[in-house]
Amino acid sequence: MNELQRQRYLTAMGIDSFVPRLILPWAPPSVPCQLPQAPVAAAQVPAAPASVAAADVAAARKPTAGPEAVGQVLRDMGISKPTAMRKEPLKTALPKQREALTPIHLHLWRPADDLIVIDHYQPGAALPTDKLLHNILRLLCSSEVRVDAGEVIRCPINNKVANLYTRQDMQIDLQAWFSEELQKTPAAQVWLLGAEAATFLLSTNPTGDAKAQQQNPNLDSLPSHFKRYPLAAGLATTATTDALILPSLTEMLNAPELKDKLWHAVRGND
Repeated sequence: MNELQRQRYLTAMGIDSFVPRLILPWAPPSVPCQLPQAPVAAAQVPAAPASVAAADVAAARKPTAGPEAVGQVLRDMGISKPTAMRKEPLKTALPKQREALTPIHLHLWRPADDLIVIDHYQPGAALPTDKLLHNILRLLCSSEVRVDAGEVIRCPINNKVANLYTRQDMQIDLQAWFSEELQKTPAAQVWLLGAEAATFLLSTNPTGDAKAQQQNPNLDSLPSHFKRYPLAAGLATTATTDALILPSLTEMLNAPELKDKLWHAVRGND
């Protein structure tokens, strides 16, 4: 069967495109033949060169197929397999949500050359914490001591930076700041008022509770009040190696009975 007869058979069967997958045994090879052309008047259309005519015949013989037809041919040949459509939405890897950190607000006082007091407070409370510290130091140290408004420290410095901070970043910043303060008076005693803020300046897991640290390694255990704990390794100097942990001034204003315990804790550590 020549090519012309094959095309006629395929057209009669309604097949636009056909690619044989197997060669029948003892079948002779297909013989190309010249397809008939419609007669064209020589006066109207000039005769085309032989090479151009052959190209036109090849283009006419080449079937025009869209994507659907090509896909059907590939499926008939066993090359392409249908893919199941994904019904559920694609799960993308979302960034882990950062831990919501509460900024730390501190007051720093130097009421004497040998004493540094750091108090953890909540802004906006408008409590007379400076007056309370003044009365405490007059009873414990000297009647001539004077307490001013103190130096205010906030970490992180603003809310925009707080969105980028982690607990470790806060610890690094506070220890760097306090290290500079200790260099001014390396032999001074350190009072840390407020156990939560004190954890940033003390050595890791100051309570020594290994079980609690193992259950939650990202959160240091809070130190107990009225006890001394070692400062972080980068803060300890030759003369100052630990700090006395006391309730914050706000806590003592709300619970006056804590003042009596403070008296015994300070006198017992003199």
